[in-house]
Amino acid sequence: MQVIPIFFSANDNYVPVMSVMIRSIMENADPSATLRKYEIIILHRDISLDSMKKTREMVAEFPAFSVDFHEMVLENIDFFVSRHITVESYFRLFIPYRFPQYEKALYFDGDMICKIDVSELFEMDMSNYLIGGVRDIAVAWYFLPEKKEKRAWRKTYEYMLSMENPADYINGGMLLINSEKIRQTYSEKDIVDIIFSREWQVHDQDIINFLAKNKILHLGYEWDFIPRWRWAKYLPQDLKDNYIEAQKKPKIIHYKPYSCWWCVPHFEAFWKYATRTPFTEDIINKMDKHGLLNEDFTDIVKTRIGWKTMLKTMIQEKLFKFLRK
Repeated sequence: MQVIPIFFSANDNYVPVMSVMIRSIMENADPSATLRKYEIIILHRDISLDSMKKTREMVAEFPAFSVDFHEMVLENIDFFVSRHITVESYFRLFIPYRFPQYEKALYFDGDMICKIDVSELFEMDMSNYLIGGVRDIAVAWYFLPEKKEKRAWRKTYEYMLSMENPADYINGGMLLINSEKIRQTYSEKDIVDIIFSREWQVHDQDIINFLAKNKILHLGYEWDFIPRWRWAKYLPQDLKDNYIEAQKKPKIIHYKPYSCWWCVPHFEAFWKYATRTPFTEDIINKMDKHGLLNEDFTDIVKTRIGWKTMLKTMIQEKLFKFLRK
């Protein structure tokens, strides 16, 4: 039996979005692979019993999958956070140590959808690497002609800029983790010491790049595709070519919560799975709270996608009511 551990890190507010990624992973798993088991582990501190119940009921529809909510207990979690980042973001750094039964593991951010069987990613050869990941689209900022004038961004990306090759900096939202090799290289105390060694401006993502430097398996943009063409156009030609190909048929799409789920052509991909979760109404309400369900939103839907396609995809009547406000 092949066991594929799939990790997420979330607080209760993030569960509705995360449920969409979980749903997409389950629906795209190969049903003929009867000797494969997918173990979903959600790292958290405050997820409610109601959210757990709804998630478990959804996962129970797929016999090859299980889900476990693992409450993270750390002696000192006064980690540096800023902007939209929460302490939960750091939890992925402790996966190799808190789950020693796994030699390898997958980690995903919740604001994604998956269009392939994740076993394809999990089975990649990691013997010579600590981490597998995709170059962050923010790498493009390094190549912006006017980057020297962007002082605020320069502070944010100070670690990336300090790297020998900033273009190798990866996004932390999709990780193939060689847990065994990481345990051989660093102790859990090493990880904690590094966390507190400075105010990492991109938090756990900076730390991941620091820990895995020169031991990163760089994957194509199709494995963590972020719809940001206005940045991607500044990438070096080889990376830009890969990005252009990836946007035609991405394997994993990485959205920014509550802000770009209507990015053409991947609008439908998100709602296809969102409307099959028990959290559809929660997602809509959060979008409304963020001021996204307005005339500008519906104009984008009507002009770029068309009502016919949207109505076919968004199957819940309540969603239509919100979009027509």
